[in-house]
Amino acid sequence: MGLKKILFGEGEGYDYGALCMPTMPYCGKARHLARFYPIDEPLPLLISLLMGLQHAFAMVGGLITPPYVVFRFTIDFMNVELQQYAIVAALITSGICTIINVFRVPIPMTKKLFGRQLYIGSGLLSVMGTSFTFLPIFEIAIQQMKADGIDGTVAYGKVLGTSALCALLEILFSVIPGR
Repeated sequence: MGLKKILFGEGEGYDYGALCMPTMPYCGKARHLARFYPIDEPLPLLISLLMGLQHAFAMVGGLITPPYVVFRFTIDFMNVELQQYAIVAALITSGICTIINVFRVPIPMTKKLFGRQLYIGSGLLSVMGTSFTFLPIFEIAIQQMKADGIDGTVAYGKVLGTSALCALLEILFSVIPGR
């Protein structure tokens, strides 16, 4: 196996422009369909590196944006150390939760209690992280508490505690059997 085959693949090759460049709709040029890549086709190293790097940048951006938005625009605009702390905490928590999710660990005695084996984690490679869905709720709740005279960091703690309590309800729902 040669270096060219490892880096660029074999056969008709890949259209790197179609893979990496955005398309502009309605620009007048006739669009050609990009090559379809089957599910089990081995990707060349260059494609794997480019797409992996693109995915990593997208993941990091998605992980750091929610805590940045909450702390920057809701809690304390000028406290950069607090913003950095929240971003680092989100990254560390995401890493720990991803590791837990990747390893599918059976929970002891669940077969006897629920009639089926339950697991912690899915056993699939997936990144666990923060979500953008809570942003409007967090911002409104924190702003209302700040209007009532509560400090921004205390308000954030109250909202975070409420979220942690609601997570216990989600855990309870996860063990309820389906139909």
